[in-house]
Amino acid sequence: MRVGVIFFVLIAIISAIAFGRAGIDNTPPPQLTTLFELKESFKYEVRYGFMKLGEVHILQSDTTINGTTYRHLNTVIQSNSSIPLVGHREYHYQSILSYNEHTVYSTYFWVDKVHRDVFPYNSYTFDYENNLVYSFFSDGEIRDTLELVGPADGGPALFHLGRSIAGSDNDFMYPVYIDNEKSLVEVRSTTETTRKRSPFFDNNRIDVYKSYGQANLTGPFGFSGSFDSFYDTSELRLPIEASVSVWVGRVRLKLIEYEKH
Repeated sequence: MRVGVIFFVLIAIISAIAFGRAGIDNTPPPQLTTLFELKESFKYEVRYGFMKLGEVHILQSDTTINGTTYRHLNTVIQSNSSIPLVGHREYHYQSILSYNEHTVYSTYFWVDKVHRDVFPYNSYTFDYENNLVYSFFSDGEIRDTLELVGPADGGPALFHLGRSIAGSDNDFMYPVYIDNEKSLVEVRSTTETTRKRSPFFDNNRIDVYKSYGQANLTGPFGFSGSFDSFYDTSELRLPIEASVSVWVGRVRLKLIEYEKH
């Protein structure tokens, strides 16, 4: 399923000191070490014009496997059940992540199709010693073996990578394995700033950094693959909004809840 990947690339796209702050905070973007030490949760509302399409929840926790601690990132995508011909849809995109000095990578990625009670719907194991990705059907039978090109994931790793360069002149290209094939996601961050009205900040306008991106895939609701993302200027570079072109107009994700546990 490609339904969830576009959300990761969008948001790849608030700390306590952010509240009530005016002006640009010129602090550098957070290091991956800092992001992996945080325990955060995010909630986004997804809209097309005045129509609410659904919500995205991002939950993070630590997990220990064979004595090694990893980051478990769970992205929950829920549709608006009142939309005609759509009804309730719920997917959980989950990654077991680690990182080094330069990047984030996954050891295991899976998708739960919750509204159909399929756990998992499909899954991927990343074998970095042999440069292979193994994909599996829901019954655990191996589906295919793909070539692994560098550090990779099924999508959630982009959430950390986008924040780690936001507000700087930088870029990266990252392989994402989904739908039993490899897609490439390109993200370009800038020092360009603008002001955005944010529901998380009581609908006040705040200063944000802007990033651009392109994913060679087709997402839900007619997503074209090109997107813009906006991060607050605090030291944590919270992703507060993202937008992507569709057939007519743009679909937008906006941060509505954030907690640091």
